[in-house]
Amino acid sequence: MERNICLNWEELVQEAIIRRKQQKLTQKQLAILSGVSGPTVNQFEQGKTNIVLESALKILKCLGLTSTQITRNSKHK
Repeated sequence: MERNICLNWEELVQEAIIRRKQQKLTQKQLAILSGVSGPTVNQFEQGKTNIVLESALKILKCLGLTSTQITRNSKHK
């Protein structure tokens, strides 16, 4: 049986921002640690949906958000 997962992008971004601040990282520091550009981190945190998925995943991974955690609070369709 096929299962579609619908991510709440806004909640995911907010969780990432909270984690970045808890870890006392600036956007620039997060960019360096995750291997993406500073503007990419800024776009991600502004909730831009035209960000490259690979870049978003690098940011989330750097903040300790795994695919299991990302999909845990998502709605299944």
